[in-house]
Formats: sequence, C-alpha cells, structure tokens
Amino acid sequence: MENFDDIRCYNDNEYQDVAKRLVKEEVLLHGIQKYHPELSLDQIKDMLLSYQTINQFQYDMVRRTLERVVERTVTNLTYDGFFDLNGKDRYTFVSNHRDIVLDSGLINYQLIKEIGFTGCEIAIGSNLLKNPIVRDIVRLNKSFMVKRNLPNQEMIEASKQLSNYIQFVLNNKKESVWIAQREGRAKDGNDVTNPGVLKMFCFSANGDLLEHIKQMDIIPVALSYEYNPCDAIMLPDLIAKANGVPYEKKQGEDVLHMATGIDGFKGNVNIFFCPPINDKLSELKEVKNRNELLKKIAEIIDKEIQTNYHLWPNNYIAFDLLNETNKYTVNYSEAEKQQFISYMNKQLTSVGLQNNAQANSIFLEMYANPVVNKYKYLS
Repeated sequence: MENFDDIRCYNDNEYQDVAKRLVKEEVLLHGIQKYHPELSLDQIKDMLLSYQTINQFQYDMVRRTLERVVERTVTNLTYDGFFDLNGKDRYTFVSNHRDIVLDSGLINYQLIKEIGFTGCEIAIGSNLLKNPIVRDIVRLNKSFMVKRNLPNQEMIEASKQLSNYIQFVLNNKKESVWIAQREGRAKDGNDVTNPGVLKMFCFSANGDLLEHIKQMDIIPVALSYEYNPCDAIMLPDLIAKANGVPYEKKQGEDVLHMATGIDGFKGNVNIFFCPPINDKLSELKEVKNRNELLKKIAEIIDKEIQTNYHLWPNNYIAFDLLNETNKYTVNYSEAEKQQFISYMNKQLTSVGLQNNAQANSIFLEMYANPVVNKYKYLS
C-alpha cells in the first residue's frame, strides 16, 4: 500500500499523543476558551485529553465550537436540496470556495448534526499549514494536505499521491471527502470549477475515466454567505490582479483571513446539497477526448452550484448598483439597499479605500457575480 503519511489526517491511535502536545499550547487553549467561556483552561485540557478517537473529538469539541460560531456570527443557517444522503454511504462533496475554514466546517457540521455522518475528510492547502499548531488541529479534524507551490514534476507526483489518497479514503476507509471546486477562494464571487481538480481525480484511474469519476459519487454543494467577512481585506489582492500587478501576501495574512472568516458576521448562510451528478455524467459517454470530457464535467458541477446558489438581497442590490439599473428591485427594499450601501462604505473605509472607485466597483462585483452566473443558466 502506498505511504500517505506526509499528507493524511491523523488516525485514532495518534489522537492522544497529539492532544498531549496541544494542551501545552496556551494560545490554543485561550482560543478555544473564547468560544467556551464557561470552561476553565484546565477543563478544556481535560476535555481534549478525554477523547479516544478522532470522531469523538470532532463530534464533541469541534461540533460544539461550530455551534458557538454559528450562534455568534450567523443570523440563520439553513440547508436545502438533496436529502437522500445516507450516513453509511460515502460521497465526494465538491463545493464552491468562499471561506478558508467554514466552507468545509459548516458542511461537516450539517452532515454530522442533521444526517448522522461521521464527518468528511477535508482537503486543505499546504500553504495554510505552516503553523505547527494549526497543522495539528486540522489533521485531528480529519483534514489531509494538498501540496502547493511545487516544481512541475514534483507537482505531478504530488497530484498522483493525492488522487490515490482520495481513492483510499473513499474505497478503503469508506469515508466521504470534501474538496473545493478550485484552488483558492473565489474572491470575486465567480464560482467556477477548475478542470485541474478533476484531472487530479483521474491520476488514480486504471481504466475508463468517466467510470472512474462516477464511482466517486460526486455531489456538488452550493454555499451562500449573505456577507463575506473577508470582503474588504481581499480587495488589495483583487485590485492588484485587476491591474496586472503581482500580489505578495503579507506575513500572517492567511491566519488573519482564517480568523476573520470564522469570527466575522456572515448574516444568513445557506448550504444547498445538489443531486448526485452520475446521471448527467452518463450522458457524456460518447466524449472521447480527455480534456473535453473534464471540461464538460466541470460545466455540470458549475451549473449545479451556480443555479442552486441562494441569492440574498445584497446580491441583487450589488448588481443594480454596479450596472446602474433597477432590474432586480423586486428582490429588495429601499431600506435594504441603504443598509447595504452603508455596510459597503464602512468596509471600504476599514481598509482605507473609501474614495477608490476601482475598489468600489470590485466590491460590488464580488456580490453581483453570483446573480450574473445564476441567471446565465436560468435564462
């Protein structure tokens, strides 16, 4: 069997050793206490050391912490869509990517709480795991590593290893997997699948590529946040890209985005579990060209995510403001419009871009693009 030790999540027999390491980290204990102020640091230590398996840790500590995050930062969390999910089966959940931590976190939270899953294994980029405490926590939370920023030949080998590991999780461990539809968040609000993710899936195929993809039981998931807590702090990156200028992350920027995404106000949040796509994949059996096949599979996933994306008044308001139209006024009130304008001005001011016309336009685009994408299919 291939060795996956450098990318896999932790196993049950490793839990105690890792927990004993983590309870020595005061920063982590205080971070947990922020969400559980009723617990002393010693009680948190005792809790962390009381679990014997990853599932116990995930169901108790992680689930309870996510409940506190939802209580504090979400107005209303809803989920819709495909309800025939069976906690005893395994699936490959492919979702849009808006938040570093909470995309997979909230999907797992709903699957554990409502459907009885033991939790998916979660794909996370190695660029986010430079801090050893973060690395230990996410690996305890059933996350496996996607290697980033490697030379071409090493990246091919890493993709093969990752593809084989996903198959190992699905077919040997009999557990589900979550992976984003693209590398990096859709900061501009355009939820588009990168065929490269599907190409990675196919590195472990021994025969027909289409049948290989079908046995993964892909279920697209559309995540919709009414407010993106990171909207303003993403603007420097988006402005640089719009101007064709390389953007260099500041030290600690990923950690800032992770913390802001967790702690920031999100308003309403909807998770839509789309139907399995295998029936639609069967319609592609005549497509023989590999790249064309992957492109069409990506389009199927895109259509499911974009048409099932829950649009909030903010999205319609942003579209009308950006395009100077009244096309979608039926979907919001004047009070909601003024509230969003006030919110946008506050966010732009927080990063010193209140008088920047380009920043204003890009800010509106990130909220308006889901409207454009959804109606592209619906019309």
